[in-house]
Amino acid sequence: MSFRNSLTAFVFLSTSLSTAALASTLPQDRGGLRHRQAPTHNQIRSATGTSARVPSFARKTRAIKATAPEELDVRARALPFHFNKEQHQAGSTTFLNAQTLQERHVTNVLDLQQLVPNLTIQSEGGSSAPSFYLRGIGMQDYTQNNMPSVMTYFDDVAFPIASMSSGMMFDVHSVAVEAGPVGFTHGLADTGGEVRIESNAPTKKFHYGISEDLETRYRSKTTLYVSGPITSNLQYRIAGQTAQGGAFRFNRETGQKVGDANVGALRGRLSWQPDTKTNIDLIGSWSMDRSDAAASTLLQDFSNPAHAGRDSNIYATGWSLNPNFAKLVGISPNSVPSYNNVTWNIALKGQRDLGFATVKSISSFSQQQRHEYVDRDALSYRSGDTYFAGNTNVFSQEVRLEGRPLLQRRFHWLAGLYYNRVRSFGANWFDMTDYTGYFRDTEHRQPQQNFSQYATVSYDITKKLNFSFSLEHQSDDRQLIGDRISQYYFQNTAAQIKQCGGYTNCTTSRSYSTHGALTNQFSGKVNLSYQIQPNILAYASISRGVKPGGFATNTTVSEVQVQPFKPEWVMTYEVGTKTEFFNHKLRINGSLFYNQYHDKQMLGSIVIPGSPTVATGLGIPGMYSMYVNVPRSTTWGTEVSIAAHPVRGLTLSQNIGYLRSQYNDYQQTNQQAVSSHYASTGQYASYLTSFDGADMGMPKLTLSGSASYDTRPVWHDYKVNFEINYSYRTMQDSLQPRGTGLYIVPSYFLLGASVSFRPLNNRWFVTAYASNLTGRRYIDVVSTIATTSLTALSGDPRFVGGRFGFDF
Repeated sequence: MSFRNSLTAFVFLSTSLSTAALASTLPQDRGGLRHRQAPTHNQIRSATGTSARVPSFARKTRAIKATAPEELDVRARALPFHFNKEQHQAGSTTFLNAQTLQERHVTNVLDLQQLVPNLTIQSEGGSSAPSFYLRGIGMQDYTQNNMPSVMTYFDDVAFPIASMSSGMMFDVHSVAVEAGPVGFTHGLADTGGEVRIESNAPTKKFHYGISEDLETRYRSKTTLYVSGPITSNLQYRIAGQTAQGGAFRFNRETGQKVGDANVGALRGRLSWQPDTKTNIDLIGSWSMDRSDAAASTLLQDFSNPAHAGRDSNIYATGWSLNPNFAKLVGISPNSVPSYNNVTWNIALKGQRDLGFATVKSISSFSQQQRHEYVDRDALSYRSGDTYFAGNTNVFSQEVRLEGRPLLQRRFHWLAGLYYNRVRSFGANWFDMTDYTGYFRDTEHRQPQQNFSQYATVSYDITKKLNFSFSLEHQSDDRQLIGDRISQYYFQNTAAQIKQCGGYTNCTTSRSYSTHGALTNQFSGKVNLSYQIQPNILAYASISRGVKPGGFATNTTVSEVQVQPFKPEWVMTYEVGTKTEFFNHKLRINGSLFYNQYHDKQMLGSIVIPGSPTVATGLGIPGMYSMYVNVPRSTTWGTEVSIAAHPVRGLTLSQNIGYLRSQYNDYQQTNQQAVSSHYASTGQYASYLTSFDGADMGMPKLTLSGSASYDTRPVWHDYKVNFEINYSYRTMQDSLQPRGTGLYIVPSYFLLGASVSFRPLNNRWFVTAYASNLTGRRYIDVVSTIATTSLTALSGDPRFVGGRFGFDF
């Protein structure tokens, strides 16, 4: 072999290795690289951030290439995994791309719990409001007037009210679920973590597409988008979705179906680049949910077993809307449990390269109007029929500076300011006429604002060892104003009419004083990471997170219930590794965590001692439900994520989450002892039970995995994909200490599968699939909110469907 050919081969090999090292930093499109040509020297220098002179062998190569008749065609190889850049970032965030979300049939945020280890997301009492629990940290909040322990973001905009996250999971590019204290590089600080959802951005080439999803039980979902340029520096994207049908629950007495979806959503995006240093995005979204509510099934009727025994069919339910109640809240007397919610948001995002730093601004305004009728006792007996009316708007402004690396590119920094202003109104109506003889309404207004500042600095001690430090301060100020309870009596008998002063109906009401809750605390994080090898990263971190205090607004019947509860905070210790082996064919990421959970915010009960005939400064003596702070708890466990490409076309994935959680210092009211004392003495007295050492009730093991195989080309131009997936969750209690018996959600295993046919250019596809393939009947959550019964929400039955779409 000649010297010239040997040198050419050496340069080709060296350049290929360098290109492969840079491949994970290049922008990807549908799993591949947008730019296939070999990078120039200037591109390499820009990507690596170096300005060193050109090596001598490279100068010789350019001279040889200038005289050589042949040309080198150097191409970057696309790595088989997604999210390659994130493999070099410390942390245990779970990343999901659009393909995974579609294959696993994720249509709303509730479905994410089947893919992310140690994540539990549940509907609050059949309402549209989700409650998030990540690594055992979370909060029940039916009235949605408190900040969740796990924050949801859409396109970088934080939603401090969890119900606002419903109805926006369409045309999604990716989802990232990060556990532990957050808020050090963007948005709001929190204790449990965050769920970041990114929609697809406008494209500089014209694209459009539509897909249709048809399932059993007349369930359907239609999604469409169109995207492209308006001018050379202005692009747009418009996407929409509608979902209909799918009812599988029924009224045990009439057979009437309930549970049909009726959802519509739109999103529009504009992206403008006025110059090479500036990018501006305008994003507007709107969704309307007029679906039937998630009606509960009956586990036990405490007041009168003759009403109905436990449902043998977990899809059975019951309701009976009182015409007077319907008139009072302004809905049709023929209504079934249902939602009537509208949410919209507009966000303006701007980014500018200032030279010494990049500045990013995010301005957002969101509004939600919730109107929900839910029968929470699952009976035609009227003891837990509820109607919630709420109106919430959120304005937020964030400014973030990310500095240019300093000190020979070893020092990195980021700082930002965040502000939000929330105004909310809520009214909770209860029909308890068969139980107490009256309707009850509790309403309130809650203004609040949060001002936060954060900064993160990191230093590359060596080329492989990095140290980072983060600090965040937040001041959260909220008030509870105009909290009032009203009781409406609709009388029928002469004696009852006499009680109302001769009227067929009357009203009593009581107002409570204004209260405030102020949180003014710091959060922080220290992280050390070591890039042992280019394919092995190890890290360790210690962090402290804070979540603001708030108020209980469900049903206020005593002054003590409007007292604010304290902020909660957590100390988290985590170690982990991120690895890839066998030429990027096997990826194994794992972490160990330990949380010291302080002042956990939890729905509990308290007692005002004394006789109910003699009021105290806190109100009428009695036993009341309200939020309490659990002084100390701990959660600990591990998470492992495995992905593999053992042979061509075959992709395997497995997520493992193991969690243990317990109360270390928790004294709670013994309701049975309090009731017994009152029955014998006519006086209320406080009796406490210690739950020290009790399990917190979260699933101890969460598993999910999938196997996907792409065949070799069929008829030269087509391919077939076979996919199977599963999820498994061990038992969970009703999130109350030491839940047993009916309060336990049994463990369950779900299996799904699909087969897809598409051309090699991916212009269209046809998919047949099944979810819950084995037809498993399982309980998803047990609810203890109803007045006279214990109820539960059943999980989805087997759905078989077909999906087809076009993408041009």
